[in-house]
Amino acid sequence: MTEIETKYARNTDYVFRKIVNEMILVPIVQDVADMDCVYALNELGAMIWQQLEQPRGGQELAQVILEEYDAEPEAVQADLEVFLKNMLEAGAIREVK
Repeated sequence: MTEIETKYARNTDYVFRKIVNEMILVPIVQDVADMDCVYALNELGAMIWQQLEQPRGGQELAQVILEEYDAEPEAVQADLEVFLKNMLEAGAIREVK
């Protein structure tokens, strides 16, 4: 039996903006930006966020990263797991089936 991989999607209560050279995520609460909880994303974090426009699994995201960057698969997987965990804890992304 094959285990179905967890997929992740953006939380629509967050907006992504590029301001000058910074990429930020801002939660929106009752139509107002919560500026106490702004998250700065690096280039890779922004790319992952953009990939999550449609639900994607961790393996699919890792493959996209490996196609774009010259990195070791194990390092990509480990860093991606940390990023996804942090974004889940912040509420910026959610698990979907």
